[in-house]
Amino acid sequence: MHKSLSTHLFVDEKLTLEQLKCVRDTGFDSVEIFALKPHFDYQDQQQTTQLASWLADQNSFLRSLHTPFCLDYQARVRREWLSIGEMEKVRREKAVDEIRWALEFAEKVSFPVAVIHMGAPDDRFSPRHLDAIYYSLETLVPFAAARGVKLALENIPNSLSPLERMRRFLEDAALPEVGICFDSGHSNLHASPENEIQDGGPWIVSTHLHDNHGIKDEHLLPFDGKINWAKLLEAFQTISYSGPLILELKASNRPKAEVLKQACQAFDRFEQCREEMLEMRTREG
Repeated sequence: MHKSLSTHLFVDEKLTLEQLKCVRDTGFDSVEIFALKPHFDYQDQQQTTQLASWLADQNSFLRSLHTPFCLDYQARVRREWLSIGEMEKVRREKAVDEIRWALEFAEKVSFPVAVIHMGAPDDRFSPRHLDAIYYSLETLVPFAAARGVKLALENIPNSLSPLERMRRFLEDAALPEVGICFDSGHSNLHASPENEIQDGGPWIVSTHLHDNHGIKDEHLLPFDGKINWAKLLEAFQTISYSGPLILELKASNRPKAEVLKQACQAFDRFEQCREEMLEMRTREG
């Protein structure tokens, strides 16, 4: 089982080599960089060069990059959202520009997938929003492909991105080069995660896994909320998903080293769930 972690765990700090080494040394196979300022400033030549130089020697340790969806993730009053579904052209182009700057990190160190939010939290479903997303992807898809990166749209808590709606959009827009990043926590806020995995099917190429109680986006460790992880993992098997399981967690005022250890242990529980499912099928068969 491929164990992966998003640097979202360290989002309240500037991303450092020490944090990446700690993730590796805890037992994770790969990492996703949460490319939002000020945690990871993709326009800071010193930070990007230092991290890329180390990552290039780590045998594909960098699995993916989460592209920016706001200008300052730590903004205390109000975040300025960046949305590829923005209907106002100038604001949409601003979002596309920020994402392209982040994707340029692939010129320093390769990674196969970049995650993009399917719009902004307040975006409602409308053909105009979908048109805006399509226009954005017309620019971003070839830009990413030229750098060896596949784009994956992430479901977020808005009416644009239930998995069935995302799949239909990609099918209707004839965008086979774009996939879906399935976020379990976001799905659990409005739907059944296992059913949404079925809805996404083969379009799912990456994941963000975390738990909650179905009310707010808590980014808890798996098994600390209300998601049925046995059913979720079974759904992944049903669609023959073979990509990484990427945990996207919050420390919630706990020591990050402790959360890292518990996060790695969550994969043991995932494996236990799979073994129990296999035993159950054997008995039923």
